[in-house]
Amino acid sequence: MRPQLLDRFGLSVEVTSPRDVETRVEVILRRDAYETGYDAFMPEWQAADAELRRRILAARTALPVLKTPATVLHDCAALCIALGSDGLRGELTLLRAARAQAAFDGAETVTRAHLKSVAQMALSHRLRRDPLDEAGSGVRVARMMDEVLP
Repeated sequence: MRPQLLDRFGLSVEVTSPRDVETRVEVILRRDAYETGYDAFMPEWQAADAELRRRILAARTALPVLKTPATVLHDCAALCIALGSDGLRGELTLLRAARAQAAFDGAETVTRAHLKSVAQMALSHRLRRDPLDEAGSGVRVARMMDEVLP
């Protein structure tokens, strides 16, 4: 896709298949259990689903009162400048995602750790392709985070 179009996406994640046998077998078992025994499968996972729902609703409630220090705003801008991100959508998306992560974690204040945890999702698809760099854009974001946000 063209960079102008990619910039319109808020977050982007790279989905890959598990690389170890145990995880792949667990996925197969769970999917098979869902398909062949839905009525038995759902009660087993209902509590985990309910807990996830509770955390999401709590995060939505906490979001408006979450504190965002000026240092976090500075970190957003510094990281995007270092990555050569055009415009301000990168910073805005990075900040929104970090705030959402902080609220989901139950924190009262957004921290650099929250920024780091969402930076690849918010920024990797916004980078210009570098034909001389064989590493993917996620690796480039990680490298720059190490330099700019130690």
